[in-house]
Amino acid sequence: MRPTPPRTCWLTLVTALALACAPATSEPEDTGKDDDDKGEESPCTNDAAEGYRTFTDNGVTREYVLKLPSGYDPSTAAPLPLILNFHGNGGCASDFAQGSYDGPSDLSDVMAAHDVIVAYPQGVVRDKGATEWDPGRGTESNMLNDDVYFAQQLIADLTASHPIDTTRIYALGYSNGGMMAYGLACGLDDQIAAIGIMSGIMLEGSCDASNPTPVIHLHGTADDALPYAGDASYPSVADVISFWVNHNEIPKTTPTSTTLNDGAVTFDAYTGGAEDSAVHLYTIDGGGHVWFGEDIDGQSPNALLWAFLSGFTLDGAR
Repeated sequence: MRPTPPRTCWLTLVTALALACAPATSEPEDTGKDDDDKGEESPCTNDAAEGYRTFTDNGVTREYVLKLPSGYDPSTAAPLPLILNFHGNGGCASDFAQGSYDGPSDLSDVMAAHDVIVAYPQGVVRDKGATEWDPGRGTESNMLNDDVYFAQQLIADLTASHPIDTTRIYALGYSNGGMMAYGLACGLDDQIAAIGIMSGIMLEGSCDASNPTPVIHLHGTADDALPYAGDASYPSVADVISFWVNHNEIPKTTPTSTTLNDGAVTFDAYTGGAEDSAVHLYTIDGGGHVWFGEDIDGQSPNALLWAFLSGFTLDGAR
C-alpha cells in the first residue's frame, strides 16, 4: 500500500501562465497569479444542470456536477471508483459534463459501460477574468484560493455521501484542467491513483510527491495553445513525460513504440515502474487543441483513458 507521509508538493509558476479552452485557433490566456489573488464565484449557470451540487468549507461554497451510473442507489451500492474531470480555462462544469467542449468530455460512454462515478468540478474566476484552475497552490485551507485543497475537500464531500472505493480515485483534465490533474498527481498523490491528460501539460517547477502516479497523456502535434514541442511559456510534452518516467522509477527510458491508425497516431508505452506504475503517451499527428474523439486502434480515446486508469489503484496495478 502507498505510504501517506506528510508531504510538501507544489508546482511553481515560472512565467505568466494560462490556458484557453476554446478551439485550437485560440491562444491561451495569461492566468499568472500573485499569492494574494482571490478567487470569485464562477459566472456559469451550473445550477440548471442535472446532478448540480455544492458544498461549503470554512465559509466558502464551491460547485460541481455529479454523474452517477444508471440505477445507482448510494444507500445500497457497493463502493465504486471515482473520476474527477476538470474543464479547461474559461469552462463551465455543466457544459463539460454534457460533452459540448470540443469533444466528448462528458465520459457518458465510460459510464454506460462501467460502474463509475464522475464529478465535474467548477473552476473559479481570478484576476484574469475567466474560470480556471491553479494547480500550483496546495498551501492554504481556503477553497476559493487553493484548488488542490478544494479537490481534497471535494473528495471528502463525495466519500461522505456516496460509497466510493478510495483506492480508485482518478483525475482527468482537458487543457488547463490537465494542468490541474498533473497538480493533483503532485499535491494529492496519496489519494489519486492515476491521472489522464487530454491536450494538457504540466507546469514547470517542483513536484516533491512521494508516491508514483501512473499517467496517460494524449496530445496533438498541431496544438497551438499548448504546443507539443513546448514554447517560452510551457514545457514540451516530451519533457513532461520524461519527468514522470523518472519520477515513477521506470527503468526502461526508451518506450515500446507502436504506430496506429495508418501512421496518424504513435503510442509510446513506458512500463515496469515502482508499484507497477506506467506512463502512456498517444501522439496524434496533426491533432489540435481538443478533447479527442476519433477512434484510436478501434477504441475511443475515452475508452483508452478508462482502460488505463482502471488498471491502477493506490496499492499499484490491479
